[in-house]
Amino acid sequence: MLELGLRRLARGPAARRLALALLGALALAATGALSVLHGAEPKPRVVATLPDLFVLTRAVAGDLATVDLIARFGQNPHDMEVRPSQILMVRRADLLIRNGLEEDAWIDVMVHRASNPRMLRGSPNVVEAFQGIAVLKVLAGRVDRSMGDVHPLGSPHYTLDPDNVVIVTANIAAGLTRVAPEQARAFEANRQAFLEKVADADRRWKSALAPFRGAGIVSYHDSWPYFYRAFGLVEVGVIEDRPGIPPSPQHLTSLIRTMRELKVRVILHESWYSTDVTSRLAKETSAKMVVVSQSPGALKGTDDYVAHLDHLVGALAAALK
Repeated sequence: MLELGLRRLARGPAARRLALALLGALALAATGALSVLHGAEPKPRVVATLPDLFVLTRAVAGDLATVDLIARFGQNPHDMEVRPSQILMVRRADLLIRNGLEEDAWIDVMVHRASNPRMLRGSPNVVEAFQGIAVLKVLAGRVDRSMGDVHPLGSPHYTLDPDNVVIVTANIAAGLTRVAPEQARAFEANRQAFLEKVADADRRWKSALAPFRGAGIVSYHDSWPYFYRAFGLVEVGVIEDRPGIPPSPQHLTSLIRTMRELKVRVILHESWYSTDVTSRLAKETSAKMVVVSQSPGALKGTDDYVAHLDHLVGALAAALK
């Protein structure tokens, strides 16, 4: 009857378009009402702070949750500016996936402004993704801002070791299960399927880098300890003597001398930093500068975990040949 009435009103083209729009809205409303009647649960809203956590969460959640990302792909997480759209994401979220080692400390500001108590640290709706990881480079003694953007709790770049992905995805799956317990089996099935892909790819990655085990590497930023450990590489030095602060001439002179002595052939340079200093260092030492992303999605075709590591391992292996 309602449809018949609307069609009688639709005398002209504009009226017909209005009637069709109203019919569409009514159909959507009816679908929602049927979902409620049949007991269908709405998808949980999940927010991940960083791209690596986003791609891992998406792999575990599949289409059973809505997953949003706070930091942009290719963005230096130290340069985060809080935006209203991010606060709205946190306000609406059912689950927060955070790094836990202060790579994303700015999320605390967003949580405070969002007034969503479920997103406070310690809540069952917050996943500290590092839990269970053997954390590297934990600082001891006095730490202050004069030391730059240091991470006193340890290096936060743990997802660059594929072995750690087993632990991180288990933490994510547990968090998803807390907010959607009826999907627990599906989350774990997604996780296992993803881990099989990672294990297959890891064999390929280790094979590609096996000829270069023990090779010394220099990087611009101290991003790679877990990656070095996973693939048998050796950290010779870091261009930044204090994270986020340009290196001193004395530090560069010492690093050049060490690189020449050890015949270092590769400098890893994170894509969001200026290449000026690294280029000069590469020229002085005859090393190759390899510009790579420290996290997924910064480069085209690297917006999932396996593709990201494929690119990183491939670029490094090519430079070491």
